[in-house]
Amino acid sequence: MYLIWFLHRVPRSREEDFRTVVYQAIEVFRRHGAIGGTVMEMSDPAAKYGCSAIAAGVDVAPDEVLYAELAYFHDRAHYDEVMPKVDADPELEELYGKLLQTVDISRILRAEFSTLFELVNADERDRYQRTPRTQWQPAPQERV
Repeated sequence: MYLIWFLHRVPRSREEDFRTVVYQAIEVFRRHGAIGGTVMEMSDPAAKYGCSAIAAGVDVAPDEVLYAELAYFHDRAHYDEVMPKVDADPELEELYGKLLQTVDISRILRAEFSTLFELVNADERDRYQRTPRTQWQPAPQERV
């Protein structure tokens, strides 16, 4: 698998705007052939198991929430095939403008990763996929 990883520091006052923009952006990626995306909110920043706390490496202000975003592709060739379509989509340009109004873009960390290896407990993965859970959805858009 090939993925784009983002680490977003989002002002608490702009969380809903951020979530909506990123949700819509992932939809653009999916529409053009990406496997999909995941957005996760940091739930526990504490240092554990001899590791340092994430705050030791990433400056997160008291009024910010840390989000990780992953966009998934089969491999680098798939990424290279999909991204020109994503980048040319006018909706993504509009969403980028909204993102600029929501977060300080210079504080977003970004990287691309390739799978080195993957070990999966198939039973637990299947159980996870069968478990109902609430997922955040953007508020319905008002039609003008």
